[in-house]
Amino acid sequence: MMTANVWRHLWRGLLALVLAGSVLADDLVIPGSGNPEYVLAQLAKAFNARQAQHRVVVPPSTGTAGALRDVGEGISPIGRVGRLLKDDESRQGFIYIPLGRDPVVVVAGAGVTVRDITATQLVDIYSGKISNWSELGGKPAPIRAVGRENSDASRQALNRIIKPFKDVTFGPAIKTVNLDPHLIALLDRYPTSLGFLNRSALAACTTRVVHLTLDGVAPTPENVDKGRYPAWVELGLIHKANTLTPAARAFVDFIRSPEGNGILRQHGILPPAKAG
Repeated sequence: MMTANVWRHLWRGLLALVLAGSVLADDLVIPGSGNPEYVLAQLAKAFNARQAQHRVVVPPSTGTAGALRDVGEGISPIGRVGRLLKDDESRQGFIYIPLGRDPVVVVAGAGVTVRDITATQLVDIYSGKISNWSELGGKPAPIRAVGRENSDASRQALNRIIKPFKDVTFGPAIKTVNLDPHLIALLDRYPTSLGFLNRSALAACTTRVVHLTLDGVAPTPENVDKGRYPAWVELGLIHKANTLTPAARAFVDFIRSPEGNGILRQHGILPPAKAG
């Protein structure tokens, strides 16, 4: 399994090839967060198929911090993020382009028969008080819970609405992962697993994972829009003033087009109102 440092070295190697001209001059490489990685890859696939002048590449995640670093250093004209910009980041000249709100889903493996979970039960699972699906009314099986660090955008979304979750100390059986692909791999590998991630990213799963309702509310863009489901992440792109290349401008225009807007909605994302 590749570490974040290995991914970083590979990513910088790719950028070196781009700058050296080994990749097409009009290639647009978009580094950054894992949250919008899957849906941006789908947008890039559609964009690349409809025209031949530009090509968009969405490399593995280096996190929102990676996007800020690479855009800030002028390595890439545009990056991808899983949250809004902080005030100090805006003061540094970063400009935010919203993609939309993506519901954060509490998700279980394909073998789980439970369909709803409460906020209290979620805290009890991650603190180690609940360890078997039978305790939630499901088929007896150990809960293979996968956690994320507090800085993760998906966890921050749950922290906002489940106050005890912010300070919970994970039980000894909880496996914490740093990257979305690692979580997805564990969800696919273990049928009785449990985790949480933004909905569009879960489309990368190769098994039919179970999207649980949280306190009886389904994680749909409609419920996000109506304020019924308050757990979501803001997906977006960042750049600095006057640095967008023709390829970057063309890709942003495509995302804002009816076709791009439709792809976002197809993947469970609630696009900005002005894009609807």
